[in-house]
Amino acid sequence: MSNGNEIHSVTPFPLAMVVCDFIYRDPFTGKYTLTGLFSTIAGMEFPLVHPHLHVYTALTGGRGRIQLRLEITSADDDGGPLAVVQGEVDSADDPRVIQELGIVFGGLVFPKPGEYRISLYANNEFMVERRLLAFKPQQGTEHGD
Repeated sequence: MSNGNEIHSVTPFPLAMVVCDFIYRDPFTGKYTLTGLFSTIAGMEFPLVHPHLHVYTALTGGRGRIQLRLEITSADDDGGPLAVVQGEVDSADDPRVIQELGIVFGGLVFPKPGEYRISLYANNEFMVERRLLAFKPQQGTEHGD
């Protein structure tokens, strides 16, 4: 029997999703510091192993318990996700709360050069996506040219 006080799950709105080399969260202030933001990965040989790919997300407007899923997939084929992280956050009863999360993918393998997608889902609903380009640099070129 319902007493009218239950909080139904409301899917949040994504404010940010950033890919970077490292995320640090200050234990005293709770502030996040992101280091080495990127949208491309270069490697001389494939498959290419990225040791620690970090993804920062900020969400707001959610209510109740929210199921989150972050997937990394190839844009070129339907071979299934390269990696998946799932979890749950509780937005309690205040949709003004901004929930910040730092997710780490360790030992991520990019099988070939191409476009990859990092997609965030909340309650199985697509929220936001970032593209990541993995490529093999041409011989004789310098970074930034």
